[in-house]
Amino acid sequence: MNTIKKLLLILVLMAALFSACDPNRELYDLLDDMQDPHNEGIEYTLVEADYTRFPGFIRDNLAFNDTLPAMDFVPDILKVRFVTLRQESSAMVTYNHFLIHPLWWDAGFGYEMTEEDYGEDGVNIDGNAFTENNPAKNHLPSFLRILFPGADEGDIVHIIYNFITEGETIKNLDKYEFNGQIWIWQETISDIPYVGYELTAEDYENFGGTVARFGNFSESYPPETHLPVLLKNLFPFALEGAEQVVKYRYRDGSQVVNRIDKYEFDGTHWIKIPYIEERSEQYIFGALGWAFDPTVTFQMGWSDYMYLAEIDPIPHETFSDFGYYYGASAFFRNFDIRLIGRRLNKDDDGNYRDPQLGEIYENEGSEAAMDEMLRRIKEEGIILLLQHKFPDATPQVGGIDVHYIVHFETFADNWVRNYPVAEYICVAAGNPPQFELIE
Repeated sequence: MNTIKKLLLILVLMAALFSACDPNRELYDLLDDMQDPHNEGIEYTLVEADYTRFPGFIRDNLAFNDTLPAMDFVPDILKVRFVTLRQESSAMVTYNHFLIHPLWWDAGFGYEMTEEDYGEDGVNIDGNAFTENNPAKNHLPSFLRILFPGADEGDIVHIIYNFITEGETIKNLDKYEFNGQIWIWQETISDIPYVGYELTAEDYENFGGTVARFGNFSESYPPETHLPVLLKNLFPFALEGAEQVVKYRYRDGSQVVNRIDKYEFDGTHWIKIPYIEERSEQYIFGALGWAFDPTVTFQMGWSDYMYLAEIDPIPHETFSDFGYYYGASAFFRNFDIRLIGRRLNKDDDGNYRDPQLGEIYENEGSEAAMDEMLRRIKEEGIILLLQHKFPDATPQVGGIDVHYIVHFETFADNWVRNYPVAEYICVAAGNPPQFELIE
């Protein structure tokens, strides 16, 4: 502290002591005014005491939900927890969010059509998908007679199939009932988020004991103990990160109800996904104190790369988790941008799997080809991913522009790994919303 500040402090102390009715309070106010604003960026994970500040659901479940969003309560927590922080401070806050209606509850259960079903021995249509001009209703009644030759009057089946709409392939579920002669369409559920597995009578029998006797789980015989074993047997070649929705019967008190859970494979075990998930949001300290910052930041994971591999316009001839155009590799969780090692592969006739990239490489060189691969990732692929992950995105939340910061990995020749970051803004809501690369 220099001489002038020391003199000012002495004068302030003297004035406060001799003239104020409440000298200590006035002294602290004056000292606060003399301090330089303190700001920094912090990370904070809410603890139990933070939730119990609020009565009712939040205190009982130690979590927020869609009707009691974190943004309405976290500013008060930060104000108490970090009293010294001032304007231009930021806080990345991690908290518990209770899923009132998780997406997997809307999964479809039934018979999912295979590639063979779409072929000559099945409904005999091209592209393994129905379309608006060639709807499923034109083919499924006759196909179901082949699929279920011993059906009885009143039997009901759910059949899940691919459907192309607006250039995108989705999963639809149709319900049919057999009237003794033909299968009658009942309803269509469009764009189901997951295709689930519903336990059969045989599955319960294989568990043996009380589960087999009553055909359901219970508090004494919990599904979490049995289902991971079943899933490992059903999907022996599952890759790490694979997901599966399961529907089963559970005795809840005096009645048996259907329950739906979601499991994820960690490479060794199938783990149940809890109904409470961790989320992270950023908050900033502005003129009115702490406020929610709607910036969305995430690191691309297995499901993100897998989505881009599935929609890649040039799929790999063998591996479904990789595509040539975007280069997304779900297995390795990165974008494979190896020119010589992979992206310039040729087919059996000697033609490039990706003719456009091959032409750029031959005419403009490897650097131009590398630029094109990165352009596809940032200006096309990730934008499609954002539209998929955030279908309800809007340009602003609470009057603040919404930014999306995406971290991803690239894998180049000579085993070079890089970790770029791309930033986007939502420029228009809609179906799908529109995003723009800004950095």
